[in-house]
Amino acid sequence: MSFLMSRCLFLLALIVFSTHTLAAEPTAAEWMPRVEDRTALWWVEGPPKMFGDATRPKEEVLGFEFGKQTMRFDTRRVRPVEGEWECAVIVDGRRFVCTGHTQPDDEWQQPVRFVESGRFFQRVVIEGLTFADAEGKAFDGTARLEISVWPDRLAFRLESDSDAMLELRQDEKTVSGSRSVLLEVVAGAAKAVVESELAVTRDEALGCHRLALPEDRWSNTGGTFYPEEHLDRIDRWRVTLRNDADEPTVARLMFTQEKHLTITGFTPMLCELDGTPTGLPVQLSKNWHIRAEKGRLPHDGQWFHGFAYVHVPAKSRRELVFQMVHARYGGVCAASHAQLSLIGWGHNQFWDQAAVGSFGESICFEPGRVQRRCFITDVRPLMTLPVEPNAKRWGWAENCGGGDFLMWKDAQGRYQKMIGTRTDYRAHGPCLTDVSYSEESSGGEIAARMDVSVPAANDHLRTFLRLRYDVRKPVRWQRLAFFQLGADFYNDVPARRVAIGDVAGLREEWEPRLAKDEYDRTALPLDGEGAWISVHGVEREALKKGHAMASRGLIVRSWRAVLGGKPVAPHVSSFCTEWGRGNHKSAIELAPPPGLTELQPGDFVEAELELVVFPADAAAYYGTDNALRDFLTREADTWRPVHREAKGNALQALAKRGRITKNYPLIIAVDDEQRAQVALKGGLGHVPIVLTGLKAPNSHRVLVNGQPITHWQTDWDAAAQRWRIVFPVESRVGAEFEVTLDP
Repeated sequence: MSFLMSRCLFLLALIVFSTHTLAAEPTAAEWMPRVEDRTALWWVEGPPKMFGDATRPKEEVLGFEFGKQTMRFDTRRVRPVEGEWECAVIVDGRRFVCTGHTQPDDEWQQPVRFVESGRFFQRVVIEGLTFADAEGKAFDGTARLEISVWPDRLAFRLESDSDAMLELRQDEKTVSGSRSVLLEVVAGAAKAVVESELAVTRDEALGCHRLALPEDRWSNTGGTFYPEEHLDRIDRWRVTLRNDADEPTVARLMFTQEKHLTITGFTPMLCELDGTPTGLPVQLSKNWHIRAEKGRLPHDGQWFHGFAYVHVPAKSRRELVFQMVHARYGGVCAASHAQLSLIGWGHNQFWDQAAVGSFGESICFEPGRVQRRCFITDVRPLMTLPVEPNAKRWGWAENCGGGDFLMWKDAQGRYQKMIGTRTDYRAHGPCLTDVSYSEESSGGEIAARMDVSVPAANDHLRTFLRLRYDVRKPVRWQRLAFFQLGADFYNDVPARRVAIGDVAGLREEWEPRLAKDEYDRTALPLDGEGAWISVHGVEREALKKGHAMASRGLIVRSWRAVLGGKPVAPHVSSFCTEWGRGNHKSAIELAPPPGLTELQPGDFVEAELELVVFPADAAAYYGTDNALRDFLTREADTWRPVHREAKGNALQALAKRGRITKNYPLIIAVDDEQRAQVALKGGLGHVPIVLTGLKAPNSHRVLVNGQPITHWQTDWDAAAQRWRIVFPVESRVGAEFEVTLDP
C-alpha cells in the first residue's frame, strides 16, 4: 500500500458511518474474545538450564493460566503441584508409576518441549517418562505426556509405543486404555458447527476443529529466495461458523499448513467476506527446525498452526474469510511476530521471531534467556544481501544480533536472573505488532514489563520498545543496565565506533578501547530531545569472515525515571565484551547516573526506545526506498543514519479533536463522538498510525487526500470493549498531514 503523494500536504480522513442492526442479530462484540479468554505459560522459578549457570533451580515448575484458572505442574516429578494425581502403565498385571523423566546429556534434546504457546492455546510435551513398580523395577517401554490448554479446557494425553495399559488420574477423574489415553480435566462446551472450503476435521485430542490449508507448491521464476512474483500475494478461504442451539457456544479453530509455506514471515487474519478485518485474533505459532542427523522428533519440521477462539451467539451464523498475508500488505513489507517452536533445533524453550516481509528473521526474542543469557537474540538488516557467493534477493541477511532488557549483577558480581517470564501476544501484524513480556528478579526486587512493536516498512528495520521497571526491594550492584544493545555473550557486530547525540546532531564520537569484560565509558548523560546512540564502523576484515554487515542504533523517544528517590535523566555506558583486532565488540548500556549506589522501593524507570538497524554497505541494500538508498550511498556505516531517523520521525502533532496518546508511532484516541482531528508534520518511511476507541470494527472508511486506503489492521481490546485500526502512511521529512475522523 503506497501513500506517496505529489505534494507535501496530506489529508487523512477516517469517516465512521452509523449502522443499524436488527434486534435479533448479535452485536459485533458478542463474537469477540472476553478478557478471560486467554492462556499463559511460564517457568515459575525460571528455566531449568541457562547459559553460564551450572546450577538447576530447586523446582522445575511450569505455570499454566487458562481462563480464570491456573495450574502449576512439576515437570521434574511429572505431576501437578496440587491435587491427587497418578500416571501409570500396567504390564501383565504389574503397575508401574511415573517417577519423572530421563535427563539426556545432549542439551539440544531437552525432555520438556514447547510445541505451541500463545494467546489461546498452549501445548507442552514431556518426553522420556520413567516408571517404576513397587519393588523399584523400571518399565522398559517409552512414553510421553502432553499437556494442552485452551481458555476453557485443560487436557492431559499419555502416549506409549508399547502395548502396556495406560492410566491417568486427576482427583476424581480417571481414564485408561492402550497406546493413547486422553484425560479432560476441564472441558468447556465448544459446539459450534464449522464449515469451510478448507478440509475440516475434528481433533478430539486437542479439543478443536482443524482446518487444513492447501499444500500447493509456489512458482519462482526468478529463482530468488522468496518468490519475487508472490511479494504481494494474499490467500483467502471461506469459513462459516454456526450455532443452532438456544445457548451461546464457542468455536475452537486450528488452521494448519506444513508444506510450501513462506515460513519466516506471514500473518493469519479473520476477515469479513469483502476482506474487511474483523479484529478476531488468530494465534500464530510455527516451526521450521529439523535435526535429521540424530533422527526426526515428534513436532519438528516445518509447520504453521493458527488458533482462533470465537464466541458464537445462540441461533447465529457468520461467514468469514481466513486470510494469509505473506511478504507485503498493500505494497509495504508486512510485520509479523510469532512464537517459534525450537523442537528440532534444541533447548526446546520459548522463542519469538519477528519479521518485516518474509525474508528471514528480522528480530528475535528469547523469554528466559536460555541459550546466550540475553533476551534479544538474532537481528538482521532489512532487504540486505549477505556476504556470501551467489546471494539471492528477498532472503536472509547477516546476523547482527544480541541485546538485553534488564541486566543486573549484584554487589558481589553474581548475575541475578529474571523469573516467571510471561508473554502476552496482543497483535501479530501485519501493520504493527504488539507483544508484551513481564517478569521479575528472582528475589522479587524488581518487576519488569517490556512492550515490543515492529512496524511494516519498506526502508529499514525499526523496533519500538517500551520499558517499565519497578523497584520493590533495595537493589545494589556491581553492574546494572536498563537496556543493552549487544549482550555480554551475544554481540555479532564487530564495530569500532560509538557516537551519541540528539535531534540537533552529533555530541561525541569515539573509538572504544580494545579490552575484555570492563567498561570503556561509564554514565555519560543522554540529554536533549530524541537522544540517540550509534554503533558503527564495522571492520571490513571481519566482514570477509561472514560477520554482520549492519550498523545499529538506539533512540530514546521518551524517558521518565526516579532512581535513589530522585528524578534522573538517561545515561549510557559502553562495556567491552571481547578483545583483539577483528573481534572487538562493545555492549552499549542504558545505565544508572554516576554516584548512585542503591535503588530504593518506589524507584522506577519508564522509557520508550526505538532500535534501528541499517545496512553497513549501500551496495548491499536492494530495498525500494530510494531516499534511504541515496542517503546510504553517502553516509552508510556512520552515525548519521541514526540521527536521520531520530530527527525525521520526531513528529510534530497537534490534536484539534480526540487525544494524542503517543507521537511515534502516532496513536490517536477518538473522542466521545467517535471523532478525531490531528495536524501532523514530519516522518520518514511509513509512519504507523493507530486510531483507538472505535465502537465498531468496520463502519468506517479511511481516506488519504480523498482516496480510500485498502489495507489496514484491526485489533480488539477486550477490557475496553473497543477496536483499534492500524495503517502505515508513507511520508518524508517536512511533509504535513491532517488526520481526521468524522461520523
